[in-house]
Amino acid sequence: MSRVVLALALAMPIAACAPSVDTLSVHRFSVAAENQFMPLDRTVNDAAVVSALYDEIRAMPPQSMQSFCPIDFGVRHELSFYVHGDRVLHGVMEMSCYVLDLGAGDRRQFDDRFPAHLLGALGLYTRGNELWPTPIPRP
Repeated sequence: MSRVVLALALAMPIAACAPSVDTLSVHRFSVAAENQFMPLDRTVNDAAVVSALYDEIRAMPPQSMQSFCPIDFGVRHELSFYVHGDRVLHGVMEMSCYVLDLGAGDRRQFDDRFPAHLLGALGLYTRGNELWPTPIPRP
């Protein structure tokens, strides 16, 4: 018991000193060769907003089962979180599946709240479909 208390006491100051995320980069791309989308490349530098999104992602539950993606036009959003210029978290958001793939088999399930929070952080209309646009067919 005393070892656990000692370990927690030592870990708390270390966690408190850990730098928090301060920047988020968002990039839209397509995985479907037949579709293209309006570009979206934004950076959020508000550390409080970025930190809240980061915490929200870390708290997302694992994907419970293979998602059914009813309408998948291939739009994806790459999210990169940084601490003083060093990337500490990278994920690819699959909008139609409501999944955020963090790599190495770590796939998180999100609900409608997360895209609304992300839209707000990007300064976009939070009830709009700017994250899930209609594809523009390639010529």
